[in-house]
Amino acid sequence: MTDGSERPDKKRKDLKSFLRDSLLGGDALARENERLVRVLSINRALVSERQPKKLLALILDSVIELTGAERGFLILASEQGRGQVEVARHLDRDAVKSPEFKISHTIAERAMKTGETILTDSAQDDPDFGKYSSVAGLQLRSILCVPLKVQDRVLGCIYIDHRFRTGSFSPGDRELLGVFADQAAVAVENARLHAENEAQRLRLVELNQRLESRVKEQEAELQETRERLASVHLPPLKHDYSDIVGQSAPMREVFRLIDIVSETDYPVLVLGESGTGKELIARAIYRHGRRKDEPFLSENCAALAETLLESELFGYVKGAFTGADSDRKGLFEQAHGGTLFLDEIGEMTEPMQRKLLRVLQEGEFRKVGATKPTQVDVRIIAATNADLARMVGENKFREDLYYRLKVMTIRLPPLRERRDDIPLLVEHMLDRIAKDTGEERRRITPAAMRALIAHDWPGNVRELENEMRRMAALATDQTIESHLVATLEKNTANATDRAATLAGRTLEELEKEAIFAALERCSGNRSEAAKALGLPRRTFYNRLRKYGIL
Repeated sequence: MTDGSERPDKKRKDLKSFLRDSLLGGDALARENERLVRVLSINRALVSERQPKKLLALILDSVIELTGAERGFLILASEQGRGQVEVARHLDRDAVKSPEFKISHTIAERAMKTGETILTDSAQDDPDFGKYSSVAGLQLRSILCVPLKVQDRVLGCIYIDHRFRTGSFSPGDRELLGVFADQAAVAVENARLHAENEAQRLRLVELNQRLESRVKEQEAELQETRERLASVHLPPLKHDYSDIVGQSAPMREVFRLIDIVSETDYPVLVLGESGTGKELIARAIYRHGRRKDEPFLSENCAALAETLLESELFGYVKGAFTGADSDRKGLFEQAHGGTLFLDEIGEMTEPMQRKLLRVLQEGEFRKVGATKPTQVDVRIIAATNADLARMVGENKFREDLYYRLKVMTIRLPPLRERRDDIPLLVEHMLDRIAKDTGEERRRITPAAMRALIAHDWPGNVRELENEMRRMAALATDQTIESHLVATLEKNTANATDRAATLAGRTLEELEKEAIFAALERCSGNRSEAAKALGLPRRTFYNRLRKYGIL
């Protein structure tokens, strides 16, 4: 007799309810109670077993024990939809050899496809299954195949049979195995997830080990490179640059150029990103130059409006404008015989560029309100983070002034191009922070130092110093740990994410929006808004005029 496939709308009964509701008497009831106790014991074992192979073997051995099946096969669905036999056992727990050739794949795949239990008393006589070659060829008789389901997903099936006896499995076996399969499927899924998590954990451990190994290799390579460079005979520097922290090859090249330019009186153009220390280089040129006993003065060309900058550089005569109660010397006159450092030269307006060019060409200028020129002998060191060559091409900077200024050029490398100097800078900054605060000097862990070296530092040395002060303030136990550096990386990542969201908007739109937001935060106070945006006051006012805010 064939029971066939279980109807789709038939619900499985809970195991306890099934045994409780069965009309059993005497010995039969006692046997079912024993099976219930055994099932509960097996369920506890399933929950505690996390190894997938051991779990599958435990499930199949338990099914054979509970049903008295001659053979059992635990099949899991593959990505292609076919079943793969994972475990195959005889009643005596011996492994079934070549199990893929000992079952009806048609029956197993139907159970997995429909999610229904299949029970047949004699498969070869069954009108649904007897026509299949695998059933006829293997002369299969009693078969019970139960899908392993988690929610609506079929993981595989439990396939048991008896080749020599018909009617080996009862409806009670079907119900029992159905409830057991639900528990087994959950255990299989949990074991799979546990195995995936464990595999991921092991991969992360391996990646961390490989990364740590690579870091050690790089440190060894770096040390080897340092030793090799130390052994190479390099011409000694003429001057002492110990006040500028840096021993990397790019910085030694900078020092070599300072050796050269400090022996001349030519104008020098110092190029470099913001925060690289351009004024330090200008002072080094002055300190080791011929004019070291004469004045050194400096001015930021972006910090003042055009009229104020003109008065600051060239001075004025009494009565030149309202409030000019007496003559005043400008920086050029005060620096006569010495050196004048002009920072952010790219922000200078065209009229001021023309007047600066006259000083460089003729050695003279006119004070504001004066009728006669004033003769001066001043060495100019200019600095900028702008691309002056591009600005010349865009007619934003005078070509003749550009070539007058770049007679001697020094390019300062960004911090990301001199990572070897970061440990030296960090230790120097920690010394200075301790001196400034009067507190105990902070220490930094090797992991934190490696993280600092790996960071790109778009703000260069200035950004590094600000971050060191922040981390020194947050450090516990006087030690800067790597998690404090991770905060820096997170902030950088957030900034990158924010930048990504701005794609498609023009720079002017973003700049105008930022100005309005700053003015709103500062209650309309323009000086505070400029400071909040990190813009020189003159540049900020120029932006206000540009966008019609003034």
